[in-house]
Amino acid sequence: MTNIISFTLKDIGMFVLWGLIVVILYYLILVLKSLYLSVKDIRKIIKNNQENVDQILKEAPGISKNTNAISKEVSDTLIKFRGSIDNVAESTENITETLKENDTINKKLASIFQTLNIFKTLYEKHFGTEEVKVKYEDKNTQ
Repeated sequence: MTNIISFTLKDIGMFVLWGLIVVILYYLILVLKSLYLSVKDIRKIIKNNQENVDQILKEAPGISKNTNAISKEVSDTLIKFRGSIDNVAESTENITETLKENDTINKKLASIFQTLNIFKTLYEKHFGTEEVKVKYEDKNTQ
């Protein structure tokens, strides 16, 4: 008697398919078990802190109203403040332009004051009191 066992590609494919289904079901069971344990822990935490949860739920509408009122107040203030900021920006631009236009005058004035300071220093050095002369001599020796 000859016993021949033959497998077709269809049989092998079905075996692999069923094997994959079993593996997927196994992982699905592990995920559902983990989810069940998490929900169980969450329920336990909520049960232990029920008073705090109730207090938060009672205060939430008031907090929401206060937040809305503050947001509206800030919005109104910013709208009013924006005009002031625009005025400051415009004034700053005008001042910058004026300074650029007067830059040569400022340089000439600075040059004049530096020249006057040099003359003052020379005058004090040569015609000033003895204390001033000693002070300049000490500076020059260092």
